[in-house]
Amino acid sequence: MDIDLLLIGKTGNGKSALGNTILQRNVFRSVNSQSSVTLDIESEVSDYNGRTIMVVDGPGVGDTRMDNESAKDLVINSMKAAIAANPRGYHAFLLVNKFGTRFTAEDKETVEFLKEIFGEDFVRDFCILVLTYGDSFEGEDDGFTFQQWCGRQIGVFKDLMKECCHRVILIDNRSKDEDKKQKQLDELVTMVDNLRWREKRYTHEEFREAKEQRKTYIVESKLPIIEKKTLEETKFIMHSLEIIQKAKSTESTKQDLWQLEEKAKELHKSVIDQDRGTGVLLDLAQTVDCMVHVIEDEIIKNEIKEQERKTKLEHEALKREETFQMLRDRERQKQQQQLEEINRKYNYIM
Repeated sequence: MDIDLLLIGKTGNGKSALGNTILQRNVFRSVNSQSSVTLDIESEVSDYNGRTIMVVDGPGVGDTRMDNESAKDLVINSMKAAIAANPRGYHAFLLVNKFGTRFTAEDKETVEFLKEIFGEDFVRDFCILVLTYGDSFEGEDDGFTFQQWCGRQIGVFKDLMKECCHRVILIDNRSKDEDKKQKQLDELVTMVDNLRWREKRYTHEEFREAKEQRKTYIVESKLPIIEKKTLEETKFIMHSLEIIQKAKSTESTKQDLWQLEEKAKELHKSVIDQDRGTGVLLDLAQTVDCMVHVIEDEIIKNEIKEQERKTKLEHEALKREETFQMLRDRERQKQQQQLEEINRKYNYIM
């Protein structure tokens, strides 16, 4: 039965050297740099006791922090390429780490990142933890076996071992001892075979199903930046609204409010678009939506005031017209009285 493996690990941890150990020949180029991320994906096959082993040397992730957006995007694209490199899928992921280095919160963050990419159960169901630089362990004179050493571990490394069901193996890629090299390979293949009982590979289908998790992770990683920018724009819009509210209503007030409403709606749409249906930005979207409603209420109040002002002006105009008519009637009446008085005097003289 064929075996398909994907190697994942930090650059400089002996990942490519592990691939060469499994293939029993030097085909992958080892890189010692610990400050890079590469998109290059290589694959090779070899024979193992009549079985074909395919090894895909996956992306090497160095000390690049997970808050680096471009690095995260590059890693995700690298993993897509690694999955595409073997359409049949993988029996196991070999998570490569260097023996002798302390597991940190950053290492835990990296594993969490991989789970966001491949799915929540990817470590439990498909990962084997490989510690390279096995010669360093043999150089320690403390009398413990590797299994005993594993049992004494605490913290992040202990949690990782537990999550991958204690599938941990020590590999010495530098060994020249053929028997030792064969024994290492046999032990690794046995671990992979123990995973195969489910007759399940990690395929593009599983990768596709984990898409929503990747989307959520990407949005969560960008949350501080999105939140900062959105709240700054919200503050600016609300400040502009306060200025309009304090100023005397003019002909341009309605237009100014409409422009603010348009800006607020565009900001709300931007937050919704960036959320990508994950719900991560729901609270932020609701905050902006409340601002939109505040502006809409102000527009309604302004329209009411404008209508009241128009009604008042119309009432005042009508009142002025009535007053003018009354004065005109009085003037006519006065003129009529004066005319009658003149006629009366004239008739008296005659």
